[in-house]
Amino acid sequence: ENYNEDQIVSSLNFEKGKKNTEELESHKIVEDEFFTDAQLHYDFDPQGAVALKRKKNKFEIICTTLWPFNVKENISTCTGLSSSDFEVSVPVMSKTHSSKLWHTGFLACYTALISKKTGKDSICLLSRRESVLFTPRRAASSFRFKSGLDKNGKLLFREIEIKVDAGAYPVLDKELLNRISFSAAGLYSCPNIKIKTEIIKTSSPPTGSYNGLGFHQSFFAGEMHTSNLSAASELFPSEWKLLNSASKFPELPLGWENKKNLPIKQLLKHVIEKSDFNRKSASYRLVSDSSNIFSGPKRGIGIATACQGNGFMGRAEENGKYSVSTRLDTDGKLIIMTSAVPENRRTSEIWKETAGKILEIEDGDIRLEFPDTGTVPDSGPGMFSRSITIINQLIENCCKSIKKSRFRLPLPIEVKRSFRRTKKDTWDAESFSGTPFGLLSWGAAVVETETDPISLETGIRGVWIAVDCGRILDKKLAEAEIESEIYRCLSNTAGTSALQLLNEKNIALSPVQPKSKLPIDITFIEGKETKSGGLGELPDNLIPAAFSQAVAGAMNIGISRFPTDSEQLFDRIIEENSEQDDVDED
Repeated sequence: ENYNEDQIVSSLNFEKGKKNTEELESHKIVEDEFFTDAQLHYDFDPQGAVALKRKKNKFEIICTTLWPFNVKENISTCTGLSSSDFEVSVPVMSKTHSSKLWHTGFLACYTALISKKTGKDSICLLSRRESVLFTPRRAASSFRFKSGLDKNGKLLFREIEIKVDAGAYPVLDKELLNRISFSAAGLYSCPNIKIKTEIIKTSSPPTGSYNGLGFHQSFFAGEMHTSNLSAASELFPSEWKLLNSASKFPELPLGWENKKNLPIKQLLKHVIEKSDFNRKSASYRLVSDSSNIFSGPKRGIGIATACQGNGFMGRAEENGKYSVSTRLDTDGKLIIMTSAVPENRRTSEIWKETAGKILEIEDGDIRLEFPDTGTVPDSGPGMFSRSITIINQLIENCCKSIKKSRFRLPLPIEVKRSFRRTKKDTWDAESFSGTPFGLLSWGAAVVETETDPISLETGIRGVWIAVDCGRILDKKLAEAEIESEIYRCLSNTAGTSALQLLNEKNIALSPVQPKSKLPIDITFIEGKETKSGGLGELPDNLIPAAFSQAVAGAMNIGISRFPTDSEQLFDRIIEENSEQDDVDED
């Protein structure tokens, strides 16, 4: 609020269809405003870095980072040392939710500067509490929607205005701008659309890349808005979604030339049937409309659709800079060399399995080179599910090349492959057109809740989620990843912040351990896509909106802000009762 033009670091204005939407004769027009607060991360590992002096002006940097070569570049700039004077290595880490992309690079720079000045080793390690409180948060945002519907409930036009608080010294603002604008209109077909987005520099701390970089905020706001659109259309939310969901890429708000069919309606139908959504939605609505707020626990049910963009959006990876190498030694053992930091231990096992199947090598004869800038190529940052969608594909390409040469050329054989987006996959951020991602993962989810009207605490009666993420490399790992993220998202959405967990329970922050196992139903829909896509960000894009819709319906109130905690529910109840009193007085 109250910002000036100089504070806008990135902006976008996109239009499709008729420019003057007022000319369209809409049966109903719905306007909404939604907000997401800045959110703390849930990482288990504290952030830190160590500088070890090896020889004269030679250093080793150990840093909990997802992008070691970026840290190397920054240290060289800060210290004035040549990049050959030091190497950066990464210790084993737990899942980071992309929060260790760039901030630990600052800590590494501090340690390098101190070691250079003093000639001694140095360490900068934040405590777990400090890592939660004083490292980059997810950006706060506001969304304004204006949507026109015909008499059947189909979308005629949409106007969306987005503002994002990127804090001081915005990092990855162009990527954030593209991703939050791309996902703002959801997965619904609309012939006329306007999107205006502004990334604003403020005096708040700089924000981070935390899970999805904009997708979470957009899908929460957009899916909450569709709940009001279905009500205005006098349709079940499930009916409205099936009526308006895009069936092919060109029907998406931004439009792609890709002619492939989309799995959105198939995913929707699956979770609707599995959860018995329509019957429960009707019965819970009747109870909510007819009963007193204090007449017992209130049940609700919500539904959402979303996608996950795999890899960077746009031209960040078009230069072919990011690579992977594999070497088959004379003893028949394989070494995989990549600076990509595995998202978890199982990810590295998938890399080994991929290589082993191609070259027919046992797992024990395959070794991953430790992420060290002195021995491995630059594979880019470990975020946006790149370890599965890009790194695993590069390992596969390297091993296929070795397989062709292993009986014709003497060992050792070393092959290096780089990732390069093809010309047909290029994305123009200026005109906001082209193919933004090499691969998208799709999902639909239903959440059923029960809220205590006195304490305003909400319990979960069930979660149903259906996912199409291409070829599944490891079903058990995929299920575990989704289940873990669902627990974390539910805890975060209901307002149990990372700081509360630290203060009250002192337990590991990721994944959030439930007191009892929730009824979660996970289904993978096998589509025609043969490549593997990521899925770790899908719960973050789906669960908050589905949960908030369920609670809003159960309590018969409007919810416009994330997270949907008991404090917000109390404030909304007071506001709506006050508004009703004013109406009664009039």
